[in-house]
Amino acid sequence: MRTRSLALWPALLSIAIAILVAPAAAQSGRSWMKGFVFADSNITGLPGALVELTGDQKNERLRSVRLSTKAGENGEYSIKDIPYGEYTFRVSAAGYEPYEISLYIGSDMLTQIHVKLKKKT
Repeated sequence: MRTRSLALWPALLSIAIAILVAPAAAQSGRSWMKGFVFADSNITGLPGALVELTGDQKNERLRSVRLSTKAGENGEYSIKDIPYGEYTFRVSAAGYEPYEISLYIGSDMLTQIHVKLKKKT
């Protein structure tokens, strides 16, 4: 009986290690962001709007991070492989007031922000 339980030890140890290592291996520290940029309307997307993420200038790890994209035909945008941390999020388009906020991007998370820009007066 004792030899049978000793024979199971390597298998049980392998399973325990796999369970403990799997969550750590799954976390990349990178996140993604998506959303829509709207014009003065709640339903009309603003194609070509510039969406920018600038890393916190006080944080050595993020100081050089500058990510940007342009909104597509329907106003949708997406940015991938974003390191976690504090950012300035800015959206701008010709003829519209820019929108800017500070935000935190969590590790391995999706951040969704929809922005409605106001026409310049």
